Amino acid sequence: MKHEELIMLPQKSRISSSNNGGMTHIIKIHEDITEPVNFSDEFDLIDRALEQDTIVLDLCTGGGHMDTAMLFVRSLNSCAANTVCIIGPEVASAGSVIALSCKEWILDDTSSLMIHTSSYGIMAKDTDIFEHANFSRQQLKRLYENVYSGFLSVDELSDVIKGTPFYFDVENIAERLDSLQEYRENQGCGKEDCTECNSDKPEASLESIIQEAVQKGVQAALSAERIAVNKAALAAEKAAKKLK
Repeated sequence: MKHEELIMLPQKSRISSSNNGGMTHIIKIHEDITEPVNFSDEFDLIDRALEQDTIVLDLCTGGGHMDTAMLFVRSLNSCAANTVCIIGPEVASAGSVIALSCKEWILDDTSSLMIHTSSYGIMAKDTDIFEHANFSRQQLKRLYENVYSGFLSVDELSDVIKGTPFYFDVENIAERLDSLQEYRENQGCGKEDCTECNSDKPEASLESIIQEAVQKGVQAALSAERIAVNKAALAAEKAAKKLK
């Protein structure tokens, strides 16, 4: 076959959608996680999803590019829709970052997770390699604390950054996902104006507002009085010294 006759077949989409009152979008990632440009459609879909929609990530991946995983984290954290991850037989490295950035999870007997620090190789001067390693470690530390806190303990997080890998089967995952859910509920979303996170906080009554204002006024008056007494005492002491 001549070169001119070659036909480029379109890449099969990872996305399938159905409408059941709200849209359900399934993103199937059964491959390595490659460069961000290869996941533009997935990012756009998550960013556009509405509150009544559901995003399902069906994952079975050995990992891949951490910058792509970071972009998934950013989109999933700001996604208005409910986000669900189906954790497959192998969800490792960058895949675990994406999985644990969802709000809900589906497991079966084959589900497994692997968490470890990233690996990279660069050709550069030794000083550049040193600086790059330090920068990458700090970047990963922030990412891992954001994603894995509640799933891993503080000591385990530290061990991951140092290079220790952690493997979890379905029973371990289920137990730790309960802890993660509880941790995130206690943490809230971090937004001061969030009605859901602040719904348990009692509203201040007019009486309590007046009482607080009175207490502040009394404290201010007492403070002013103490200052005046101290000034008078100092003046009297100076006058006594002059008389001597």
